Amino acid sequence: MEKFLVDIMLGKLARWLRILGYDAIYANIKEIHILFYYLENGYIFLTRRGQWKNCRHLKGKAVYFVQSDKWPEQLKEIVNKYNLKPYYLFSRCIVCNTPLVKKEKNELLLTIPEYVAHSFSQFKFCPKCKRIYWPGTHQKRMREKLKEIFGENWILL
Repeated sequence: MEKFLVDIMLGKLARWLRILGYDAIYANIKEIHILFYYLENGYIFLTRRGQWKNCRHLKGKAVYFVQSDKWPEQLKEIVNKYNLKPYYLFSRCIVCNTPLVKKEKNELLLTIPEYVAHSFSQFKFCPKCKRIYWPGTHQKRMREKLKEIFGENWILL
């Protein structure tokens, strides 16, 4: 499964790659030795910065220069380029990129709003930043946005 190192100027792209379930580290890479660390560990570097485009040390490396300047088009560009699928939708923390863990409702009763406890039975928890996710209207809006970008049949989850 692809892993991405996403340049600081592509924050929305990083967020939406996480929504799709892909490891997307969002960072301001300024030093080439840090970039090489990630490249050597299987990450694909996504950027729009001209300074990296002209760097001779990156020739032949897993670096992709994103063409579009609008995030929906960027996401479509990356999904098409790497043939990404939404198999792991909503499986990573949108904020910190950590894989989410399923939690039972009774484990979260003291930390979720009462109306959420009455309305939902499925929950995911981020062990790093402690955020709790449930399939509410925010997920519905994200699914709708993905359908808008990729077409009705792309996401049948």
